Amino acid sequence: MTNVDNISCEQIPYLIEKLMDSGAKNVHVIPAITKKGRSEYIFLIDTEERYMETLSEFMALETGTLGVRLIRTEHYPFDYEIRKIRLEFRDKRGRSLWAGKISVKIVKSRTANPLSARVEYEELKELSSKLQKAGLKLSMYELREGIEAKALKGIKDFVLECKEA
Repeated sequence: MTNVDNISCEQIPYLIEKLMDSGAKNVHVIPAITKKGRSEYIFLIDTEERYMETLSEFMALETGTLGVRLIRTEHYPFDYEIRKIRLEFRDKRGRSLWAGKISVKIVKSRTANPLSARVEYEELKELSSKLQKAGLKLSMYELREGIEAKALKGIKDFVLECKEA
């Protein structure tokens, strides 16, 4: 972790990209206010020990930071698998607007029970664009929710029926 109070927000995407390319597993940047009302950014960089020196030196070079703080944590990872599911979107008349496959990440408990389903972002973004061009006005949120619900159907033991009241 390091905090930086002398950079502009335009530099942040570059820093995140370079940190990820240099061994960071994840990077979070949090805007904050520091002494004398100065704005700053707090960088939380998740990495393995072997990349610490490289990433720290990069931050010193690019931001002028005077140091980094090491916060040691434990990670409790979940197993997951990527499944391809077949989708077809039709208009009200039943005409196909789009058909194809999309990747869904199924997160599992330690006993291999499915916990959640997450559509891969880049594929979802591409599908959303294709559906909009085909005339289907679905928000990315609606699209994601629908696909993830369908992906969980049959692998979790519940049934939900919805009817208009």
